[in-house]
Amino acid sequence: MANNFRNGQVKIANEILDQLAIRASEEVYGVCAPKSNDNKLNLSQHGPKSTVSQVDGKLLVDLTVNLDKNVNVKKTVKAIQENVVRVIETMTGLNVTRVNVSVPKLVI
Repeated sequence: MANNFRNGQVKIANEILDQLAIRASEEVYGVCAPKSNDNKLNLSQHGPKSTVSQVDGKLLVDLTVNLDKNVNVKKTVKAIQENVVRVIETMTGLNVTRVNVSVPKLVI
């Protein structure tokens, strides 16, 4: 994604935007984030996944997260959406139009 400023242009790789979305989702209570001592198999099963695409100059974020079984899913998903928008827009200056969140399972 590219953003024009007065002094030039800044290009941000999609992988960076994916990482920002993942980190922002992990900040929300109830999102199952992999622990640093987990092996790669567990990391791929429990950690959030993100895909960011650009539509008409605005970002569309698709997130897949596993949630703790003891959280209110509706409130947690709303908090994830708000935090992802806030983090990406604050750190990059790009506009986020949608954050779609999929919850495939609740983790015990």
